[in-house]
Amino acid sequence: MPRSAATRVSLARCSGEHRSHVMLRPGDFRPAANLAPDAFDVVVIGSGMGGLSAALVLAKEGFKVCVLEQHYRPGGCLHRFFRKRVPFETGFHYLGGVGPDGTLTRYLRFMGVYDKLTFQPLDPDGFDVLHYPEFSFRVPNGWGPLVQRLLETFPGERAAIERYAAVCQEICRSSAGHSFQTPEMTLGNYSNVSLGGFLESLSMSSRLKAAVSGQGLLYGTPPERTPLEAHALVIDSMLQGASGIRGGGDALAKAMVDAIRAQGGVVRTRTRVTGLQMEDGSVSAATLHTGEVLRGRHFISNAHPKATLKLLPEGVLRPAYVHRVESLREGVSCIGGFFTTEDRSVPRLHNIYSFPTEDLDEVYRSAVFGAGRKGPKAMFLSFPGDRDSDWSGPRVVLCLGLMAYEEVARFEQTQTGKRGEEYNEFKEQLGQELQACVEALVPDLAGKLKRVEVSTPLTHRDYTGAPRGAIYGVDHALDQWGKYALQPRTRIPNLMFTGQNVLLPGVVGVTISAFITCGLLLGFDYLFKKVAQS
Repeated sequence: MPRSAATRVSLARCSGEHRSHVMLRPGDFRPAANLAPDAFDVVVIGSGMGGLSAALVLAKEGFKVCVLEQHYRPGGCLHRFFRKRVPFETGFHYLGGVGPDGTLTRYLRFMGVYDKLTFQPLDPDGFDVLHYPEFSFRVPNGWGPLVQRLLETFPGERAAIERYAAVCQEICRSSAGHSFQTPEMTLGNYSNVSLGGFLESLSMSSRLKAAVSGQGLLYGTPPERTPLEAHALVIDSMLQGASGIRGGGDALAKAMVDAIRAQGGVVRTRTRVTGLQMEDGSVSAATLHTGEVLRGRHFISNAHPKATLKLLPEGVLRPAYVHRVESLREGVSCIGGFFTTEDRSVPRLHNIYSFPTEDLDEVYRSAVFGAGRKGPKAMFLSFPGDRDSDWSGPRVVLCLGLMAYEEVARFEQTQTGKRGEEYNEFKEQLGQELQACVEALVPDLAGKLKRVEVSTPLTHRDYTGAPRGAIYGVDHALDQWGKYALQPRTRIPNLMFTGQNVLLPGVVGVTISAFITCGLLLGFDYLFKKVAQS
């Protein structure tokens, strides 16, 4: 699913003040004066945007950092793959928050990479187009234009529209990670409110609900289980300037890696962490697949938390905490279709969300791809090549759809490229269905598409390590939000989490997660004030 988000968290709970005295208080961590060549102030496991952001922030503060990435290219879901020199995005489709004073703009400027990127704004009059059987809705940039369009489309629902917009903006103003207005982020009045429940309380029509909820594929939960706060922060970031990047996600990953190295940091690829060593109750070193040992004072994991715990020696964590992490429910999985076309007359600078019903709760139950699943499906359609003005080759068409992991569970003991003929036939059938869906949605593409690749939840599982191929990591639903969410501070004093499993998915969400994780070491007030002043 498309990725973009922002988030909030209770920093009081992150600080660890209620735990062991060996925990550092935020702001107490300082660079070591003399470290051995194989030792670092901070070792970061995983080079997704969350890991890269954490490494860059700490490197800028003078810490000796090392990022370890198992893949041959850094960036996690930012990086692209190529077929016959044609680039295809894996997880980066577009991002928000890059307007003149946008949330992400300020983070990227603070990290020194904003000016290294060339942004391609999507259509400000409709960067996302939501298609339903009986109507379509174009989402414009900015809260003002959005409210105006909603009022024009639903003139009899002014009170509900204005209340919806006011509450969403209130939520965003109360989040320091989003607005930089307050020194602490605390849970607000809406922390236990679902999006679906809130819209119902406003007596919205089903069609208006669909218009304001359609971008929920960005975080992957149905309205009845979506935290209102999460929805507000995601939508707000997108309204701050939805854009692509020239060079795609690769360009962002390269800018981050270059900046880390310019600060003296180390980024290593083809380097898989196989274990974490313990000493006096803390992590002392990471063991690599080669047998090499890298020592560190602190460790930040951008990997999935369940995978991270498997790196620790058995028995170092209390069973209750292990059970807590292992019990986290995983989020949605998806199928992806990667196509090319020589036709350059099809949609350009907008994305298409297509749903077979206005009932988006029902979408997550029934409008999913799989063997024997009949009927129309929910889809996200993107044309990322048009966001890269340097590209003159075939146009890329990307289609993503919801898919239950159970559809591929019978192949879960296999590896990419070695799944067997039955799996290949399964993928071929799904690829044909995806292509038919795209051609039905954009008739001008009928007969003009060349199918290049099809991905399944197993593809995502094998390349990212996400259990069940969950594209957004743990389920970001109301019962795993706020005080129920995974916290960046673990029960080991010098081991922390960052990334989409801690907060929300998307470039904005994981970037904020990295700053919150770094705030555990540098001090929240100190760090967020510096960002605000940048």
